[in-house]
Parts: sequence; C-alpha cells; structure tokens
Amino acid sequence: MPEPIREAALKPSAADAYPYLPARMWTAARHLAELVAKYRGVPAEAVNRLNRVLSDQDFLFRGGEPATA
Repeated sequence: MPEPIREAALKPSAADAYPYLPARMWTAARHLAELVAKYRGVPAEAVNRLNRVLSDQDFLFRGGEPATA
C-alpha cells in the first residue's frame, strides 16, 4: 500500500515571508520544501526530515507521517 503524501499549506500570516508561494494552497510538502530550499540557496540533497525548511510556525501540515527528530 502506498504511503500517504504529506501535504503543507502556507499560513496567510506568513505570506509576506514567502512571496513566491500561494497561501492556503495544499501542496505536497516535499515539493514546497524543494521550492523554499531553492529560494534560500540550500542544496536539494540537504533537505530531509532532519534538516527541515518548512516550519510549523509558517506552515500547516496534513496527511503522511510528521517529521521526527
């Protein structure tokens, strides 16, 4: 059985910090993490569960498995 996809949505209150992302649009968390990392100049291979670029303060999450560390 396939693993459920973890999704994330930018909180409207954090929209000014991420002008390149739409607020409240649920998207695969992995894809959003790649976009944020690219914008910040973080190599894609450095993004993983231990090196999160999507903060709980700025993003909502649903589905999949939450990061543990």
